[in-house]
Amino acid sequence: MTTLYQSIFVFIFFALPCGLSAKTWYDLESEKETKIYGSERSAKFTASNIFYDVENWTNHHSIRALGFYRYYDYPKAKTKSIFPFYYHIQSKSDNREYKRILNLNKTIEKEAVDQSFYPFVFWGKDTNSSYLTTVPFFFSNKNDVRSRLGFPILPLLYYHNRETAGENKNHYTRLLTLLHLEVNERKGLHEFSIFPLVYYSKENYLFLPLVLFYQNNRSNFNEYWFGPIYYSDDKAKNERLIVGFPFLGHYRAPGKEFDLIFPLYINYSDSEEDYHINLLWYTKTNSVNVDLATNDGNVYIDFDFGVLYNLVGYSQRTKVLDSKLVTEKIKPPEIKDPQVIKKREFKRESSDSFIGYNLLFGVFSYERADSKRHIRLLPLAWFTWDESSDDNVVLLPPFFPIWFSYQSDDLEYKVLFPLYGKQKDKESEFRAYLLNLYLTEDVKENNRKERSYFWPLINVYESDIDSGHRVLPFYVQRNYTREQYQHGDTFTLFSSYRKTTAPSYSDTKFLFWPFWISYEDKNSPYHEKEKTVWITPFFYRNMRESGTRTNFLWFMDWEWQKESALVKNLKLKSAENSEPKESLSHLLIFPFYKTHSSFSVIPFSFNHWYSGGFTTFTLLNYLKWEKTGHYYNFLYLIESENTESSYQFRSLGDLLWGFRREPSRINRMTFLWLGYDDRSYKTIYNFFPIIRIADADKEKSRLYGPFLYYLFDSEEEKTELLIVGLGYYHNKTKSDSQYSTYILLGALYQEKTEIERGYVKRGSLWGWLWEYQTEDNGYEKFSILKLFSYTKETDGTKKIMGISI
Repeated sequence: MTTLYQSIFVFIFFALPCGLSAKTWYDLESEKETKIYGSERSAKFTASNIFYDVENWTNHHSIRALGFYRYYDYPKAKTKSIFPFYYHIQSKSDNREYKRILNLNKTIEKEAVDQSFYPFVFWGKDTNSSYLTTVPFFFSNKNDVRSRLGFPILPLLYYHNRETAGENKNHYTRLLTLLHLEVNERKGLHEFSIFPLVYYSKENYLFLPLVLFYQNNRSNFNEYWFGPIYYSDDKAKNERLIVGFPFLGHYRAPGKEFDLIFPLYINYSDSEEDYHINLLWYTKTNSVNVDLATNDGNVYIDFDFGVLYNLVGYSQRTKVLDSKLVTEKIKPPEIKDPQVIKKREFKRESSDSFIGYNLLFGVFSYERADSKRHIRLLPLAWFTWDESSDDNVVLLPPFFPIWFSYQSDDLEYKVLFPLYGKQKDKESEFRAYLLNLYLTEDVKENNRKERSYFWPLINVYESDIDSGHRVLPFYVQRNYTREQYQHGDTFTLFSSYRKTTAPSYSDTKFLFWPFWISYEDKNSPYHEKEKTVWITPFFYRNMRESGTRTNFLWFMDWEWQKESALVKNLKLKSAENSEPKESLSHLLIFPFYKTHSSFSVIPFSFNHWYSGGFTTFTLLNYLKWEKTGHYYNFLYLIESENTESSYQFRSLGDLLWGFRREPSRINRMTFLWLGYDDRSYKTIYNFFPIIRIADADKEKSRLYGPFLYYLFDSEEEKTELLIVGLGYYHNKTKSDSQYSTYILLGALYQEKTEIERGYVKRGSLWGWLWEYQTEDNGYEKFSILKLFSYTKETDGTKKIMGISI
């Protein structure tokens, strides 16, 4: 149904506005609405009688005959009409024209032509567009850039949208709602879908939900996902990510890189830290590389040598040409005292001379750049110092140190490669034995102690605020405190476990994937105790103090609830201390559904009962019954409602019949239009065609007989009619005392006023038998049979039969 509504909306929004816009124009029509009477009419009309009027003055010519025929030739437009069959208006100043013959319409405005056989068919064209609409079956429209075609009330059939101009000519087709195609003249078939199995876009993405495949290709962003494998490349941010969950990871971004083959290979580097661990013994061929480099006008020779992918590595820079044109060289900041840093601050690229060694894939590294020195035994930090200001630094041997030692009051750093390493300052102490075989770390802050075996695979730590251990890649466990809550987390390759405790509170959660089996045990002082087991999508069970709920395959669901809880829900306080007993709260075996207070057969019948009554909706019948009354409805054809204060029985909202009773009176009793209706603002007695009486606060109306006599009297006006106004008609506006009176439609007598110039017109036989007109400006006119007339103009001139005397 949603597709149907959307299609009808598209039809109304895109197709109908063009066809329904056949119109006339206010600026052309308004010039015919000017009222002319009295002395002004005498001057502008050459003939005026019951059969026809002839108007003839400057640029104004018109003929009106027998109330059916009209012809106007005015400054702005020409108009001709024969009511109700024909109407035509044409502008004199521009290309606007409208013509109607019965319900066949044609509108011309500038270059646009709109036609219709109202209200079924609409068609038209403009300079570069055309349309055709057949309500409600078919619509089509075309212009310079696109064409559309569709069947709005048959959305399962066909819809077509074709762009016919521009660089990107696109053809969109939807068939049977589920199938969709987009073809581009330059790109070919670039979008395709079969809902919900596949969605394909040549430049954007491909999505196959059943096999968990997703592809998104854009000019600056590419993305792929297939099961546990994910890839994305953001060219705008120069960012790339590859994940093979949970073992493979690769990430590159400006200033940051990360590689992972869990748990054997890790490479991480950013603006502050860099680590490299290779336990795969993955090797490249031995390589030697010599390059020529320049920096600030200087020329260098860079030499690199590697064996087995940096099992042993050596790099060197030598200056061969010193440019004297450079007066100042940008150098790294001076290192006054030896220090420990996570990431070295200088590299070969910013040095004049450089020698670097690394062993065991970067686990041990030593670098000498100009007068600066770096040394590190992973996972210790880099130790950096300046030869020009070294203090207590011992290197043995100096060209490739196996033993390194530095000690001061605040810092101690020692390396005996590959047996031992130590890093100590005022706040912490870190030791490494046999490279990463055994590591210890002691930090004064929060009394943290950490031990690692085959770092980073096995680790144990504890402090005043947290503790934990891990065995990668199989197991990670941690305990920590946040505010008043204590958390314990355990993660494995296929599960997660979390326990949170606080005074009078506990929450335990367990999740096993990829089958999505979950368990939760929650105990809170603000809510009842609760346990939940969920094996998606087969089984669900929730256990609370108030009862248990179970679901099987979504189609079967039941809940047991303790009787005391049910009684509380019904607000029967007298039973709060009763012995808890379990009862079936609800049972669903689709399509049957039952609770302690309802029974339904989905979607045909819904029934609910409670202490004061019950409700039911069965086969379009709705009934609500209570001790104080009831409400019944069948498609609004029959509607009955009884309350403590009233009773009503009606059909179609009182249109067919209506009855309403209050304790002391009946205030509505009607059938069709007949009956009695006493509302808060109006009282109506309607027994038309015999009598109809209506009384409101500031107005009243009376109707006697089949329109024999009608009276309407309010603060603003008063109207009286005899025989539907054919015998007698009188209307008076009380605010300005203007009135009009007709006896036998004016054949016997008529009298009418106009507020301008104090105009009053009296006569018989619509002025043909006799007519007398007066104005406050002194104008008078008396005529008999339109043949004999006496006129007194505003300047005092008197005329008999139009001749001055």
